[in-house]
Amino acid sequence: MKINNKLLAIVLLLLLPQCGRVNQKKLFDPIQKQAKDRINMALQWRSTPNIFATDNALNHGITINDAVAIGLNNNPGIQAHFEELGISKSDLIQAGFYTNPYLDTVFRHPLADAEQAQVKITASVSLSDLWKVPLRKRVAQDSLEVKTNEIVNQVLHLRKDVQRSYFECYYQLRHLNLVSEIVSVIEALRQRIKYRYQFGYGTKLDTYFVSSKLGEWRAKEVAAQLSVDMAYIALHEILGSTVSSEAIPLLDGFSFVELNKSQKELEGFALSAHPMVLIERSKMARAKHSISYEASRVFDDVQLGVSYERDWEKGVYGVGPSFGISIPLFDSNSGNIEHARYEYKQAEKMLYAQQQMIAKHIATQYASYQAYLDQIVLYEQRVIPPTLKAIEFSKEFFDRMQMSMIVFFETQIDLFQHKLRLLDLQYHAMQEYIELEFAVGARFRDLEL
Repeated sequence: MKINNKLLAIVLLLLLPQCGRVNQKKLFDPIQKQAKDRINMALQWRSTPNIFATDNALNHGITINDAVAIGLNNNPGIQAHFEELGISKSDLIQAGFYTNPYLDTVFRHPLADAEQAQVKITASVSLSDLWKVPLRKRVAQDSLEVKTNEIVNQVLHLRKDVQRSYFECYYQLRHLNLVSEIVSVIEALRQRIKYRYQFGYGTKLDTYFVSSKLGEWRAKEVAAQLSVDMAYIALHEILGSTVSSEAIPLLDGFSFVELNKSQKELEGFALSAHPMVLIERSKMARAKHSISYEASRVFDDVQLGVSYERDWEKGVYGVGPSFGISIPLFDSNSGNIEHARYEYKQAEKMLYAQQQMIAKHIATQYASYQAYLDQIVLYEQRVIPPTLKAIEFSKEFFDRMQMSMIVFFETQIDLFQHKLRLLDLQYHAMQEYIELEFAVGARFRDLEL
């Protein structure tokens, strides 16, 4: 029976260090759950980035959801933030450990004319751990909550940045195509004017004007191509693939939905559930628990144990209790307590500030998105159709030599300018929608409000 008890004690001692290890899957579960609830995405905590797999995933084309999934699972920045979870969890584990037992021994050997030698042994444990460790663990648990919400916020940030980068590429490509189309139209007009001028139709002014416009729009075409290259470089970088200006087939374009939630409904959800709000609430809880912890450390070191003394010749000399305490004569820990109180007040004020900022962003993006949608409808129904009719009219009279080429040319330029403006409106509407979802802190189309 004694052998079994000793064996059990040895096993428990061997298993004790295992209790201090971090379970990565269990630690990552809250992040995965929030990602699923907020943006309907599955996250992976990778040990190392896999650039080659990411490159292969991009070769066949990606939707916007593909881009977000690839970015969240392969962007090295967000993967580095995931490691902070392990750091915070390790701090929580460390906070739960009790102070190692203390053993003090003194051996006094006889010298010349000495009566006898003595052995003094004191074994003690930290009694103050009984009230300090639970409070310290609560503070560490609050810090882990803060870090968890910070990483959820980073996930939402990265989703927003991937979406913006994806649609930046789509916008710049369409912009380049429109500019190239304008260049082709101007070039065709220039050839036509040059041919007609040989037979006395038209003037030198017409040829100078169209040549100048052709050079202007070719310069814009070069600038548009550069913008496309820069957009793809940014998209490759944020997705965690090989950084280059190589084009990625984009399978989605601009798509707009009517807002199915009122501004007040979105504000109500965000002001209570946005990660930035949860961060400040966790900081308030941490500061509150820190006040209790720092107050418990007024008597920081209380030792309780057994004292044992013996000489070499006469056997046991004495055994009795050992007690030690650190008297807070100079350090009453009042500074640390006040520090925690000010942290609580700071977090309380930051919570209000974050809620104000979130409410402002929701109101701004909500109104802006609606305004852009209204402008898009006006350009599609009231601006571009009359311009097309004006082109048909001016072309008819230009062919009859009853209208100057410059008028016909300007109507062509107006059409493309309107198309470019419509593209800009679509681009900005998409950006406002992305920012609105980030301000809410979730894909609000799926929210049950």
